[in-house]
Amino acid sequence: MMKKLVLGMPVLKTGIWLGAFFLSPMGLASQSDFADACRNLKSLTLEGYDIEVTEAAYIDRSEKMSEAPTQSVAPKGFKPYCSLKGYFEKRVGVNDKPYAIGFGLALPESWNGRFLFQGGGGLNGLIREPLGALAAGETPALFQGFAVASTDSGHQSDSLFNVEFFEDQQSLLNFYDRAVVKTTELAKKIVANHYGQPSLYNYFVGCSTGGREAMSMSQRYPNVFDGIVAGAPAMRTNYSEVADLWSAVTLQALVDDQQPEPFSVAQQSLIVDGLLKACDARDGIRDGMVADVVGCDFSPAALQCSAETEGGTCLTAAQVKALDKAFAGPRDIDGRNLYPGFFWDTGVAAKAEHGIPGLLQGVAGPLGKSRMGPPFDLQREIAIARDFPLAPGNATSTQLSTFAHVGGKLMFFHGASDPWFSAQDTLQYYQRLAKRNGGLERVQQWSRLYLVPGMGHCHGGESTLDQFDMLNPMVNWVEQGKAPEAVEATGKAFPGRSRSLCPYPAYGHYLGRGDSEEAVNFDCKR
Repeated sequence: MMKKLVLGMPVLKTGIWLGAFFLSPMGLASQSDFADACRNLKSLTLEGYDIEVTEAAYIDRSEKMSEAPTQSVAPKGFKPYCSLKGYFEKRVGVNDKPYAIGFGLALPESWNGRFLFQGGGGLNGLIREPLGALAAGETPALFQGFAVASTDSGHQSDSLFNVEFFEDQQSLLNFYDRAVVKTTELAKKIVANHYGQPSLYNYFVGCSTGGREAMSMSQRYPNVFDGIVAGAPAMRTNYSEVADLWSAVTLQALVDDQQPEPFSVAQQSLIVDGLLKACDARDGIRDGMVADVVGCDFSPAALQCSAETEGGTCLTAAQVKALDKAFAGPRDIDGRNLYPGFFWDTGVAAKAEHGIPGLLQGVAGPLGKSRMGPPFDLQREIAIARDFPLAPGNATSTQLSTFAHVGGKLMFFHGASDPWFSAQDTLQYYQRLAKRNGGLERVQQWSRLYLVPGMGHCHGGESTLDQFDMLNPMVNWVEQGKAPEAVEATGKAFPGRSRSLCPYPAYGHYLGRGDSEEAVNFDCKR
């Protein structure tokens, strides 16, 4: 059920509504008052919380912004805000190691009445600068007026993939989802105290681990967030790591003294050109992108060496067989897929400088690299996956009846060229979600899935448009009941080009008239 913006809602007398934006007492105060109130948060106390605030800084110009590890965001549209960082729930865990839940909270000087939780990444352990830049277009959510929070998920580390916290039960529980909920509860209280008014709408945007966190919120805590955007969700890392390792080992088996890489540069180009020849024009125009990745029927067998191609650039029979096996995903002895295969898309040959190496490079995922040395044993990998410490935190439930009933909205996006978490896994989850909840037409009343051609993991790619705004369409959906359709995407790979990202099962299709570089001349075709 959609919340209504009504003038009669309970607010402090000094707070007023102007259009859709709430100007709080803090928002109406002078800049110096806001700055003083921000600095006073250094001594913040809240009943029931053992908070230690380590930073309470008024940021009045972009040069003062801290650059958190793993995140560097151009401060486009900068507006002054209060940066708060700290810890709560300090304790001593297994092996006498200290733990706490770290949090970041950015409070804009001009608040729009909305709260956004920024999901994490990797194995967390770091407090990322809470800007809300992901899937928010050119201007981070903070500078659009959202109060934004983040967390390290309950353990502290100097690297993204440090597994030491696996030994501590409470740290794992916090990582699964509880640190997000606890931090959200704390952050909402600080927001309400600071502005004199609780947030009217609450949103979550995350990718990778943050995408899994987003799904967990919809599945386990259906009343916490009104709108959730889940990108490239690491919804079951235990099995996606098996798939990454399966693919990497299969392709690395092609390497020998005469061939130092699974595929030469020429062969990689051949593969990308071959799939473009097969699938590029399905959207009505040849533009170096595959909009209909689901319908792409490319087969590497078409590039296998023959009498006519012998001596030229082609694929050996062994390479074709390895590609078919790698892209199909791991199968058990009964031939059942343990994890879906991967889409044939332009990013399969991506180099590291464009993000994460594409599948053709034969590189394992971050948690599976250590197992590249020993001979691959699928049964061993299945056993590891079943007992993997992160498995209990998987986010695969399709029982979202309460979330849908209370008016929650859920958007997914996933790069079709993601080599770490297959977009096919997200697609299959969405299909199961539709089946469980009354069919596709019914589930699209509260959930949409967008596949992003050419994009790797969360962003990046040699032939992609990976810049888009899903936050504001989500806001319009939650607050005005206006369901999102096409989302416009741009990117550095194709300067001056825009395209329509369409909700599955539709894809952007050229109308056959007008400038083909402009999204306005594309519609969503099923």
